[in-house]
Amino acid sequence: MTRRPLLALALLRLALGAVFAAHGFQAIFVQGLSSVTGQFQAWNVPLPLLTAPLVATLQLAGGLLLCLGLGTRPIAALLSGVMALTLYFTPWNRIFSGGNGTAEALLLGVGALALALGGPGEPAFDQLMRQEGQEAGPPASRAARPGAKAASQKMKS
Repeated sequence: MTRRPLLALALLRLALGAVFAAHGFQAIFVQGLSSVTGQFQAWNVPLPLLTAPLVATLQLAGGLLLCLGLGTRPIAALLSGVMALTLYFTPWNRIFSGGNGTAEALLLGVGALALALGGPGEPAFDQLMRQEGQEAGPPASRAARPGAKAASQKMKS
């Protein structure tokens, strides 16, 4: 079987994006921000009136952007940080006991960190925008391109 790391990253990005978007949607439109704020207060999260709506919005918008593959690395880094803080404010003895979502937060955080480090994979809008930017930008100097030295030597002879 052929290895396909870029496709693997894309599949991870789509799955994580869908889960983050669903969590954000649920927090905003199903539970309601007042309920999420109350949960943040119970966890002793600093500034819950500010952090609860920010986290919910980041999860919804960031999840959708991950699904599209737009701004993957910075969005994934932010979401990984949010999941790290979730784990910080949740007691460690309850991680695998079920019902409180900390095992899920651990997996989402590590998955988001993998995307922040590895990139969006292919296909992704990030890749398309990068390719279009290279075509539309100024031509690269021959010395900066791989194989440019060999090409320039062939032209001289």
